Amino acid sequence: MAKSKGIGDVIANVTKAIGIEPCKGCEKRRNILNRLFPFKNVNQPTDKQKDLINSNPTDEQLIELYNDIFNSSLDKESFTINIKTKVINDLKKTL
Repeated sequence: MAKSKGIGDVIANVTKAIGIEPCKGCEKRRNILNRLFPFKNVNQPTDKQKDLINSNPTDEQLIELYNDIFNSSLDKESFTINIKTKVINDLKKTL
């Protein structure tokens, strides 16, 4: 079985396990739910990354760290002060 990408995959697996056959719209709803409620695949930060998180990283370093650890595609254009605060908090939670 493939790794679940989000809640849509979980629902599909449960309904299949209890014998409910999927209808034509099931795959569409599954994909929508996976996009709305994805599972974050978090990588354990390396010692070097931990040291950088604990220092005073630049915005570019924060973006790179976040993308590496959270398998994300955050870019400089969307890196507002509110996003920066969330990124820092999320990175500190990985320590």
